[in-house]
This record gives sequence, structure tokens and C-alpha cells, in this order.
Amino acid sequence: MPAQPKTRRLIVILLGLALSGCGFRLAGTANLPPALSRIHLVTIDFNQQQRDALSRRLQQAGAEVVAQPAGDAVELRVILRILPDRRVVTSASDGKAVQRLARGLDYSLKDSDGDLLGPAKTLKQQKDVLFDQDNLLSADQERRNVVKDLEAALFNQLMRQLERI
Repeated sequence: MPAQPKTRRLIVILLGLALSGCGFRLAGTANLPPALSRIHLVTIDFNQQQRDALSRRLQQAGAEVVAQPAGDAVELRVILRILPDRRVVTSASDGKAVQRLARGLDYSLKDSDGDLLGPAKTLKQQKDVLFDQDNLLSADQERRNVVKDLEAALFNQLMRQLERI
């Protein structure tokens, strides 16, 4: 009987090693390259909540976010764009409409000398949402939730782009 816990422990350790050896990692995690270990974040058209969310994502990815430009910090300039909503379909019979909500994120990355580390890029996320125009409170809450999800998806997409630098 005492051999079974040791065997289980050995199997768990071997599985853990096999998963880490094949490159597996949990969704939503990123490891930034060493060149991006310190980042001075410059945000444009962000509110404080959005800025804090992006800072947290950068920290989770292994970067130290500094408030002021530093000699060894790269500058990440990020612009959040609210793209115009577009009504896709409207139903006259039940008062429901499908709208396309979209957000964009422009970013550029400069090293401590001010040289671009790559070309500036634009990321975009969009989602079609069914709104009940007869229930405006519910539609407003749904819109806020979708916008929050779009922003989180943009930040995750940004992290994947930064991993490749």
C-alpha cells in the first residue's frame, strides 16, 4: 500500500514535466522577452480603470511598469479607439436589433534611446450583439459588458504581439 502514493506522486511529477517541456501554459499568461522587463506605459484615450487593467496584464506577463521614463525602460504607447457602432439587423416585430460593437488599439514600442523596436500596429476586436430596444436598462448593461470584454481581448492580443518581439 505505501508504494501507491509514491507512484502517484511520480506520475504527477512526470506529467508536469511533460506539459512544461512541450510548451504548455495556462491561457491568459504571457512571458515577455527580457528586453521588455521594464515598460514605461503611455496611454491615450484610456480611463483610469482601463489603464489599470492594462498595467495589471503587463505585470502578469512579467514586466515592471514604471511611472516615469527610465534609462532601461522601453516606452509602450497605446491608443484606445472607439470605432463607430453599426446596426447590422433590426426586427420591427419584436424591437430587437443586432449591433456590431468594435474597438481598436494602436500601439508602438520604442527602446530607451527612442528607436522603434518594430512598426506601429493596430489591433481590432468586434462583436455582434443582440439588443432588446424595449428594455434599455438591460441593453446598456449588456453594452458595458461587451465593451469590457472587447477591451480585455485587445489587451490579451497586445500581450501576444509583445511576446513576439
